[in-house]
Amino acid sequence: MKPLYDFIVHIPNRFKNEYTIGNLKLERDHRWDEFKDRISYGEIKATPEKFDTIAEIGDTLVFHHHVNQQPDKYGMGDDHYMVTYQPNEMACQAIACIKADGEVHMLSDWIFLDAPEAKKQEKSTDSGLFLGIAEEDTINDRAEVYCEGAGTQELGIRKGDKVVFTDGADYRIVLPNGDNVFRMRPMNLLYVIES
Repeated sequence: MKPLYDFIVHIPNRFKNEYTIGNLKLERDHRWDEFKDRISYGEIKATPEKFDTIAEIGDTLVFHHHVNQQPDKYGMGDDHYMVTYQPNEMACQAIACIKADGEVHMLSDWIFLDAPEAKKQEKSTDSGLFLGIAEEDTINDRAEVYCEGAGTQELGIRKGDKVVFTDGADYRIVLPNGDNVFRMRPMNLLYVIES
């Protein structure tokens, strides 16, 4: 199959399902939170014919969660999915490709910022009644550039720079190596923090 405008990826598991605690193996039910533990990457099986891209067959493609969460729309059978690639549009679902040596290459003008693990905090009333555990990001609006893209190069922003970004731009992705990153566009960056 030769797609004209999209990538085809193989995603054997849409979610990280299994957890090990000591000798005990547990399986998580994702019906209650399809966003948690989603896998947002897969092996590229076909690249778009109409676009030049650094991504090649066999690379790992990082993509938007809609691909994972809407199998009826993007699924093609046999654990293969279509990932929309519109490099000049906000609707571009293909975010980055990862080569066999682990090098990350951003697609379009997406960028990655380092994202710390979400911090869990107990919530209780003033009288001490336990209400539950909430996850909160502790980073607020600051992060370090994990991987630069075309748009950051134009702005003179490099990997390792500490930046401040707009509220609500912190879309979290877990990469295959376990690193947590925020995916965003350069237009979401407000300024670089000078040391």
